[in-house]
Amino acid sequence: MSMKRANGTGTVYKMKHKKLRNPYRAVVTIGWTDDGKSIRKNIGTFRTGKEALEAIQQYCDNPTAFEKKKITFGTCWDWMIADKQRKGVSQSTMSNYRTAGNRLQDIMNTPIELIRLAHLQAIIDDNLNLSRSTIDKIVIAIGATFDTAIKNDIPVKNYANYIVRPTEEKSTIHQPYTPEEIYALWRSTAPEDAIKLIYIYTGMRPSELPLTKIEDIHIAEGYLIGGVKTKAGKNRIIPIASCIRPFVSDLLNLARFKRATTLKAVLPNYSAMHKHWKQDKHLPHDGRHTFATMAANVGMDRHIIKLIMGHSTGSDITESVYMHKTIKQLVDAVELLPHHEGLIKVEQRLSNS
Repeated sequence: MSMKRANGTGTVYKMKHKKLRNPYRAVVTIGWTDDGKSIRKNIGTFRTGKEALEAIQQYCDNPTAFEKKKITFGTCWDWMIADKQRKGVSQSTMSNYRTAGNRLQDIMNTPIELIRLAHLQAIIDDNLNLSRSTIDKIVIAIGATFDTAIKNDIPVKNYANYIVRPTEEKSTIHQPYTPEEIYALWRSTAPEDAIKLIYIYTGMRPSELPLTKIEDIHIAEGYLIGGVKTKAGKNRIIPIASCIRPFVSDLLNLARFKRATTLKAVLPNYSAMHKHWKQDKHLPHDGRHTFATMAANVGMDRHIIKLIMGHSTGSDITESVYMHKTIKQLVDAVELLPHHEGLIKVEQRLSNS
């Protein structure tokens, strides 16, 4: 099946040989042979025929700009490494770049124009177990890659300049919130504390909440679809415990009022939230660690914890292949988490144990 445009401008084909995430292939004519046959170029595959037709139109309007949009972070990384080698950078420095590159694999295939601060901050937050010097090397490598993209006329912003790095003394320490601290958050009326509770009861990474799409939040059903970073973490089902549903609902309604597409428009920026976490003597990732701690304390199924947090179950064949959990099972699981006065009871039980 094909969707033809005017002669010589391109064609969209729907591939039916197997089920594909992006079944529509866009092909354009870039020249002609001596005997009059067209020379064709595949410019990508797309989810819908409309997207494929729009891509053809964008290519025809400005082929150079279209090609730049397809340039990945990995392509710019290779340019940067080659440039460093031409300049005779020391072996120790090149080793630092290789070390950083191992931590950036999740974004290597992402078009660099689509990468935002939240994606980069997530990488740093997920590597807080590393030394401060190693984190600095990762940030430097990110910055060098974006600088290389800019030098090659790719219209991007160097977000490395805005990445928040951990303080030296806390770079390797995560401290889950204590039951007393969580109880204090429940008694608070500060909007920032409500957001902290969302992180604590969902186990989301700091960057995942702002990137959550409005269309993927299902309050009535008690879950949202979100996540970044790994294959297991992306587009996962994240249950919303009934105790925090009013907070999420308030954010959702405000975002709809502002006609926003994600929650980023109604949340404090990362720097502002970082100050609030610091006031609590906590790190941004501590809410996620608190969720894992509370879930284990109430005896939540280990496989369910992994699914909610977006941790891979690939090393366990039984879990990854034979065990399937419904949305209801995930929602029911988070209802076990203690809140308000229940926190004190759980603390007492654990102390007695």
